[in-house]
Amino acid sequence: MHFSLSASFNQFLSHIVLLCVCLSSFILWPDYRHWAYQLAFYFILISYLAFFVAHLLALRHWRCQFSLLDASKGKLSQGQEFQLWRSSIVTVFATVMFIELDVLDERGVATRGKRQLLIVWSDMLDDSSYRNLCRQLIAYQKR
Repeated sequence: MHFSLSASFNQFLSHIVLLCVCLSSFILWPDYRHWAYQLAFYFILISYLAFFVAHLLALRHWRCQFSLLDASKGKLSQGQEFQLWRSSIVTVFATVMFIELDVLDERGVATRGKRQLLIVWSDMLDDSSYRNLCRQLIAYQKR
């Protein structure tokens, strides 16, 4: 079955929560008046903000298309194949898929590659597609 994901409001909110958690750590920094300490503090603070703003702006154009095949394998829209290396976490609000991308070596043989997390928020798909994805992932877990 083919799934086409795009950025969603829940995904945006999760990034905002992560930003707030990271920025709250700056509250715990001691209040030193030394210029080098202040310089490091503001440099790190501006770096955090720049990273998150750039990430949130890039999130507006984020898309991911994939197909789930038999035996907990799948294929991304770029033609790269993956497999689920761990049982997925399926909830009402989001589904977490643990995927491992297949990499071709010099001889053209597929080997295990980079492991990634693919979080599918429920509002990234329409209701029936999200339910189908959840059913398919639960069926893979039972095998």
